Amino acid sequence: MKRVQSRRIVVACAGLILTLAAACGEGFAAQTVDSGAALQRYRLGAAQGDPAAVIGLGGLFESGGAVPIDFAKAYALFHLVTSMSGATPAQVALATTQRDALSTKMSDAQFSRAQELIALCYGNDINRCGESIFSAGAPATAASLSASSPGGRTVVPLEQLGSIYVLPAVVNGVVNMRFLLDSGATDVSIPADVVAAMVKAGLVKDRDFLGEQTYTLADGSKVPSKTFQLRSLKVGDVLIQNVKASVSPEKAPPLLGQSFFGRLKSWSLNNTLHALIID
Repeated sequence: MKRVQSRRIVVACAGLILTLAAACGEGFAAQTVDSGAALQRYRLGAAQGDPAAVIGLGGLFESGGAVPIDFAKAYALFHLVTSMSGATPAQVALATTQRDALSTKMSDAQFSRAQELIALCYGNDINRCGESIFSAGAPATAASLSASSPGGRTVVPLEQLGSIYVLPAVVNGVVNMRFLLDSGATDVSIPADVVAAMVKAGLVKDRDFLGEQTYTLADGSKVPSKTFQLRSLKVGDVLIQNVKASVSPEKAPPLLGQSFFGRLKSWSLNNTLHALIID
């Protein structure tokens, strides 16, 4: 009797497992169909310049499913929406949030690839560029990266805060900072509290300090400031060594000024792409 009951239990369990497997299989198939349909819908919308569709495409590349996971394409698509004339404030805010959240998970190579993809929009209809990003081939190798950049230029995505632009940079090969782009500033400037932290960490030495200089502010007032030399400052894949910087008051925003821009062969701002173009 016990054997018969055991056997019934085994059969019942086997039937339950098969039922669950079938249900899961049907759910997976439906999910695959849904994501495939979404891909076609988003791609068609992106080709017609629909910001919501471009955000949808970015979400698919971030999470995978109908397309392989590709953080670079997702980042480029989210960034594209922030520059689309037809995007609503809510769509721009959503795309910015998703882009910035994604950036915390990306490697340097993925950022470089994202810059390449954004560069595909340079000189083209910004509202139709989603398809160009979607259709781009595999990431370039390190050997072909510079050759695949349009005209050998570097395209650095910018974040717009009101009437100013913000961009990431790496100081002395270690410190990741967000600078306000201020081409009217004489030198790069870094707030005193950050400089003090860099000194404490050994990233700025006593020998790096150059002395004191008086700077004229936009309102015509003059202020003295300590100056020092950054061993390196990297924006995108452009690395400039021995960059002069000034020490600004604590908690002041870091500024990217002419001691960096003056060392470049050529640069420009693309207000449509919200990007810094370095040739």
